[in-house]
Amino acid sequence: VIYSPGTIYLHRTDDGGRTWSPVDLELPAGAQNSELGIDKDQMQLVTDSDGFLAVRMAGDSTRTAVYVTHDAGRTWTLTQTLIPNAGASDFLSAQEAVIYNGQQFYVTHDAAATWSTVSPDIVFGDAFAGMDFVNTNAGWIITVDLNDPENHRSLYRTGDGGVTWSAVLP
Repeated sequence: VIYSPGTIYLHRTDDGGRTWSPVDLELPAGAQNSELGIDKDQMQLVTDSDGFLAVRMAGDSTRTAVYVTHDAGRTWTLTQTLIPNAGASDFLSAQEAVIYNGQQFYVTHDAAATWSTVSPDIVFGDAFAGMDFVNTNAGWIITVDLNDPENHRSLYRTGDGGVTWSAVLP
């Protein structure tokens, strides 16, 4: 497969996978020459009809565009915020999502129409291995010690939306 810059490869099925059709997505400004990708956890239906799609755009800089659907993925609407260097995403409900970009958390309470940023008291950097939030206040992060040959992992938790973190399993 040869991927073309500025092309999002997203397909949809309505018959259990027998046939697939491409889904057209509006490209964000500046994405025409970018490599566009969707990682495994970057698309999620959170109800039967509502969902999020985070598309990574790599070019001169790396940004993430967020799309929302309210018709089970038949159509997707591009939201206004492009998140710089975004990595992990956690889509919690039709209204709420958390995205981490390596330095701060981006949080939405209105289906990605607006985002607020939360700067954590710990910058997890390259040690970041994953996150899971149960709501926009309570969440966990797993880190990995890159200098340990056994890749020791630690677990941190927050109860205030990612502002403060405490080690659960150091």
